[in-house]
Formats: sequence, structure tokens, C-alpha cells
Amino acid sequence: MAETLGRTVPVTVILPTDKVYFGDVPRRKEGKPYKTLYLLHGVIGSEIDWLYGTRIQRYVEERDLAVVMPAGENGFYVDQPWNCAMYGEFIGRELVAFTRKSFPLSNAREDTYIGGLSMGGFGAMRNGLKYHETFGAIVALSGAYITDESLLVKTEHPRFPSELEEYKHFCFGPDLKAALESDVNPNVLIETLA
Repeated sequence: MAETLGRTVPVTVILPTDKVYFGDVPRRKEGKPYKTLYLLHGVIGSEIDWLYGTRIQRYVEERDLAVVMPAGENGFYVDQPWNCAMYGEFIGRELVAFTRKSFPLSNAREDTYIGGLSMGGFGAMRNGLKYHETFGAIVALSGAYITDESLLVKTEHPRFPSELEEYKHFCFGPDLKAALESDVNPNVLIETLA
């Protein structure tokens, strides 16, 4: 159960422990902890998107890399105290601590990565910067960066969830202008870290 979210959260993990070694491929050193990629899905997706829409399992087996894919539930992976959902803290602290305790994963920052697609790209960038002491690298694929005045624009005929006023407030809070000036915005985190 995730304390930061107040409920259980589906998480899919790829751990290449049963890898078959052929020919001259060097064997993995027994007992060596795995480097880990925390991989975040996009909006209207789920934690299994990477399994069925990519060759992630083959990719990580070739690299002896563990992958952790949590459910993001369209929340942009940011803390939402108004919804009693601290997604950012869940991704940046609780999930990392839980998986390191549960699986043979490296505790080293340089062995811990975060990445994502679209909404997950935004979440990876935001949480990778916010929890920079945990993550050694960030990968944002087609990141849905809602980090400028476009967040404040009211769309007359919304086509996507992120264009709905209710959805923007659900994800980023009652005061959208304040959200743009907070650590929800990766640009603010970059300026702070610089």
C-alpha cells in the first residue's frame, strides 16, 4: 500500500534474473544489484503500455537493467494535496525505497534512472529534477510540458484531457498560476538547481 497515495498502486517490474547467456556474452556477476529504470506511461495509458507497445523486455535483458513501471492514473506524477494524492513523492521516494527493499536493485544514484512518454515524460523530468539525489539520469520522450502560459488558456472546444479546465485543476491545483511558479514546473526546478 502506498502511504503517499492512501491506496494500493499497480506496479509492473521487469527483472532479468532468468536471462540465458549464449556464446561469448559475459555472465552477470552473481549478487550484483541491478541498475534500474523507473518508466512512466503517458496520459490515458497504464503501467503495462511499455510491455505491449515496445520491446522493453528485450532491451533491458540485453543490458541487465531492471525496469519499474507504476500506474500514473492520468495525474501527471505531481503532488496533489487537494486530491490527497502525492504522486511526486510516491515516484521520487516511496516507490524507489519499496522496490530497492523488495528486489536486488542498486542504491547508487548513478545506477538509478527515470524516464517516460508524454505525461510520463513530464513526470520523469519533474521528479528527476525534484529528486535529483535519487536519479542519475532523466529520459523524457515527447514530454507533455505544461510549463508555460498555455496552462492558463481556456480552450473553447477541448479535444484532449489536458485541455479541459477541470482536468488542469485536478492535476495542478486550484491556482494554476501558482502552479506555474512552483516546483510542479520543471523550469522552476532547473532554475533552482542551477
